Amino acid sequence: MNSQHVRLNIPLSFNQIIDIVRQLSPKEKLKLSEVLWEETDKDKIVISEEQKQIVRQRLKRMDEQPESCLTWKDIEHKIKL
Repeated sequence: MNSQHVRLNIPLSFNQIIDIVRQLSPKEKLKLSEVLWEETDKDKIVISEEQKQIVRQRLKRMDEQPESCLTWKDIEHKIKL
């Protein structure tokens, strides 16, 4: 990441910010995502009932059919292939 500091005091639209982010390197994007996550108030994240239900269904399926689930090692192996 470039060590220069740039101070912008101009109004930008959200789309302009997205355009700027798209120009970042993968390493810079990763760092930005880390900063954004750290700045996020986790207590204000809203999870819809639909999303909660999906998680409940998947957990139930995992309990009922553990053989149909992949371990983290299985997933890592598939990703590396």
